Order: sequence, then structure tokens, then C-alpha cells
Amino acid sequence: MNRTHNRAVHVKSGLAVTVVALALGLSATALAANGYKVWGTAWHRPPTGSLFTVLSHGTAPQKALLRVYLDRQACSWSWATEAKRFTSYSAGQSTFKSTGHAFITLSVNGRFSKAFTARAGTTAQPEYACSYLTTPNSQGLYRITSARRSNAYFVTG
Repeated sequence: MNRTHNRAVHVKSGLAVTVVALALGLSATALAANGYKVWGTAWHRPPTGSLFTVLSHGTAPQKALLRVYLDRQACSWSWATEAKRFTSYSAGQSTFKSTGHAFITLSVNGRFSKAFTARAGTTAQPEYACSYLTTPNSQGLYRITSARRSNAYFVTG
């Protein structure tokens, strides 16, 4: 009886994992199927304090906001969660040269390719360039994460 119970629990656990994986796969497929795509990259080993380039390119069938963050933590799944981390400036973090902030936002439509100049932080550590395309919700506010991309790089000493 104990073996049968353990086997049933194992089958249920495996089924739950399969369902979650399928849901995530369908979610990713749905995002890609809507035509919104974003790719990004950053220079993989910028020295501390140096200037480096962050690229974001992709497609947006209709107007969208491209939001790019330079983060010391792994990128969040959604733009809203990522934005909550950026309520204040942390000394020594990487920033975009044009804004002096660790994030930048601009409007895109159709195929786009944008290059941003950033200044590497002052601490040697792994960082992430997080790109999000957001589209309007029913109230017309650009809050829906329609595509995302995470790219790791390492600030060297």
C-alpha cells in the first residue's frame, strides 16, 4: 500500500510539473505569437566606470514602449516587477549615459534597433540588461509586458 501511495504521489507530482511547464510554454508561445519580440545584448565584460553599448532590437506590430533596465539582480518576468526595484538610485550601479539612471524608456513601432551608451558600475560583479516591450491595457496605459529579454554581462575590475 505504501508503494502504491508513493507511486501515485510521484505520478501526480510529475503531472503537476508537466502542467506548469506546458502553461509556461504556452505563455511564451502566446507572447511570440502576438508579434512582439525583443532581443538585447550588452558588451559582456565592460571594465568598471567605462562606457559600453547596450543594444535592443525587435518588432512591435503596433506602438509599444521599450523599457531597458541595467540591474544587479536577474531580470524579472514582467516589466511591473522590474520597475519596482528602481524606486531610488543605488550608488555605483551601471547607468545610461543619456539619463544618468539605470533605466531608459522610448516608444517603438515596427522593426526597431536601438543602441544605448551606458557607464559600467564601480563594482566588479555580474549584471543584467533587461529589455521589455509593454503594450496598452484596456485603459490605454502601457502596462502589459508583451515581450522580454534578459542578457547577462560582467563588470570587470
